[in-house]
Amino acid sequence: MIFSGEYYVYFILSIPVLTSSSYFFRHFKEIGIAGAFVTAVSSIILLLAPTGVYGPFFLNSLNRYLIFTVSFVYLFSSIFASGYHKKLGESKNLRLHYSLINLFTFTMLFTLVIDNFGLMWIGLEATTASSALLLIVERGRNELEAAWRYVILVSSGLAIALISVLLIFDVYRHLTITSITSVNINNPLLEIAGVTALIGFGTKIGIFPMHTWLPDAHSQAPSEISAMFSGILLPVAVYCLYEFYSVTAVGPVQGIYLVFIFASLIFVALVMPSQTQTKRMFAYSTMENMSIALLGLITGGIGFLGAILILLSHAFGKSGAFYSSGNILEIYGTRNITMIQGMKKRMPYTSSTLILSSLAVTGAPPFATFIGEFLIIYQLISMGQIAGVIILVISLFIISLSVIYKVSTMIFDGNEYVNKEEPAISQILVTFATVFMSLSITFFYLGGMII
Repeated sequence: MIFSGEYYVYFILSIPVLTSSSYFFRHFKEIGIAGAFVTAVSSIILLLAPTGVYGPFFLNSLNRYLIFTVSFVYLFSSIFASGYHKKLGESKNLRLHYSLINLFTFTMLFTLVIDNFGLMWIGLEATTASSALLLIVERGRNELEAAWRYVILVSSGLAIALISVLLIFDVYRHLTITSITSVNINNPLLEIAGVTALIGFGTKIGIFPMHTWLPDAHSQAPSEISAMFSGILLPVAVYCLYEFYSVTAVGPVQGIYLVFIFASLIFVALVMPSQTQTKRMFAYSTMENMSIALLGLITGGIGFLGAILILLSHAFGKSGAFYSSGNILEIYGTRNITMIQGMKKRMPYTSSTLILSSLAVTGAPPFATFIGEFLIIYQLISMGQIAGVIILVISLFIISLSVIYKVSTMIFDGNEYVNKEEPAISQILVTFATVFMSLSITFFYLGGMII
């Protein structure tokens, strides 16, 4: 390594901050992509670093992988945006958009590595502030409404999560994560902290019934931002909730978490068949994926590994789904599923990425999401949670069938006698790259490189 330990963490955090200055330069797109590339390469080195405390930061068996996904989705989204927003030219809106993507990435990386519950909460709150304007690059009325709802609801939820920070401090008299997680204390205040963390961070994650901002924000945001929201922002929030859960899982807290998780799965299974818009459909799919990942984390054991596989594969698979949805919107001019037909002939490349990314996020083999879901089901069975297994399997079946059916109608139904149309080559290549990354997680796992 060029740097090691604490200094290397400072290095990777500084890259997106420095890159955000691209607003003041003519070649802001190229600067943004270059900064994202350096961040992605650096994340690979950090992925290989040993776990432990590095000054005010720390690496564990989960956040190293999330740093990797954040960095690469950041890179892919920067490249995708360069083609997707070409109609905006070099406007100030697009300059600000690129600059905020960099700051948004910094807030997520900071949240993942900081070894302090209070600063972790501040970091996650900062992701809201840095990402709200990313929804409204084109200043549409629906985008503005979705941005306001996102800010108000998520900030309100995180205000509730602040209660859990204060309660943890009251019990331990400090907020250092690695020190607190190494000590077991049974205190009724921790039960309250666990519940307030679920409500607060659950709002950011999109746990039912605190999810109402999510379908609107994800469906109205530019596609590269939808990819960052679903693929990496929500997993960062899941990580935060898990860290809080790990020190507040006393008394009935685990049971309360399980109730909310299974309620979320049931809700998505009920609403998914009626979805008529591509990005809204994938937004609800994200609710399902995050609920299952959280389920794996809190049940522990082999379910923890299953959660890691889901978070990794989902990050790239869902990014590919939203990039594909953006490509479709660019050509068809609509998000309405019933009005999108004949994609197999009109958009053959996007058809391939859409079906593959859909298979990735619905847990179809050979994608790692399938392995992750299997491991979580196995963990539930070993815990005697047979009712939970039944709910999970039925929900997965309904959700997966709904997504694949709707995607298939867009691709295979309709007029076959149309001219081929595809967006910019950079958008196509990035979308294929995310599908490849999602699929490669399976091979990394089978090769023993993900443990």
